[in-house]
Amino acid sequence: MNDKLTESEFQEMIRRRSTGEISFPQFLDELSQSGINEYEIDVATGRATYKGVHSEFKTDAQVSLVISDKFNRSKVLEAIADISLPFLDFLKEIAEAGIVTYRVYISEKKVTYFGIGEKEIEEQLKV
Repeated sequence: MNDKLTESEFQEMIRRRSTGEISFPQFLDELSQSGINEYEIDVATGRATYKGVHSEFKTDAQVSLVISDKFNRSKVLEAIADISLPFLDFLKEIAEAGIVTYRVYISEKKVTYFGIGEKEIEEQLKV
């Protein structure tokens, strides 16, 4: 594990993932190999914070979404199940369902979605 990931190495990983050069499972593997063990997405902005033992990287905001003030569990589950959704469309769907942030735990291959009213949904990744 390399826990001395540079900003440029990190940005290259993000670029390769966003252009489809690497799949989501490959992306998670590269993050893990680089010492990044979790990341959190702010749904309203699409801004991500990647955290490792010795490093933290933030991406720029990508969108400006309004989070619904009503939590809709079935709509969240529907969006999670539609793995083919592009990232920004996925954010829009879960924002409309009342999700504020979500956190990906890379080594556990688990995601926790945090919604309005302290509601949570956990998902085990199938990667």
